[in-house]
Amino acid sequence: MFSKYIIRLDDACPTMNKRNWKRMELLLKSYQITPIVAVVPNNQDPKLMVDDVNEDFWKQVKNWQNKNWEIALHGFEHKYSTKHKSIVPINDYSEFAGLSLERQKEKIREGIKIFNQHNISSRVWIAPAHSFDENTIKALKEESDITIISDGIAWSPYYAHDMHWIPQQLWKPREMPFGTWTICYHPDEMKEKDFERLENFLEKNSKKFTSISKLELNKKPKSLLEKSFEKIYWKLLEKKQQKNQEAS
Repeated sequence: MFSKYIIRLDDACPTMNKRNWKRMELLLKSYQITPIVAVVPNNQDPKLMVDDVNEDFWKQVKNWQNKNWEIALHGFEHKYSTKHKSIVPINDYSEFAGLSLERQKEKIREGIKIFNQHNISSRVWIAPAHSFDENTIKALKEESDITIISDGIAWSPYYAHDMHWIPQQLWKPREMPFGTWTICYHPDEMKEKDFERLENFLEKNSKKFTSISKLELNKKPKSLLEKSFEKIYWKLLEKKQQKNQEAS
């Protein structure tokens, strides 16, 4: 079993960093890579208001979709309002986790409505801050056609909570011996060294990149070994977060 890689780009919205996103688009095009793009339907997060409003943003998203980029619903407003336990325990703040089912259904419904207004279809969910709960999944099933979640820790796609999960484990390119690995980038925040590191990795490994449409998704649950790997992963991440807090 050889390693496969997927690129995921988070926080696309009308006020994103146009220069960085264009640079990323050209880089991926040169290596014929089709990423997952997490699009915020109605951004209200000041941290994502990096550039002037791009009046052609939705035309750009449609163009991405026409090029077989996978467009994912990335929350609704990208505005954190709760502190609640998430299915994916990375952060303790959320736009969704902890809200009532009805409130979450409303958010999903409004987000899908905006997508539909611009002729954008989506089958993938990406939660802001990786934070969502079982009510979020219920809302997705009732208010959308989404069947895939880009998140979770494993080394292969798995099935849980009546959804297909494509694990997202990396934030920097790294050689892995086997499995399917999603590398998450936030183009707004990328520096020169980040682009250089990615390009160097693509030069060596471009043939190993794939996309959701090329994956074989079935109802295979996470294996016992993957569950053990997940526990170790979260413990290491917790130690790293504690170390960073102490250093700051």
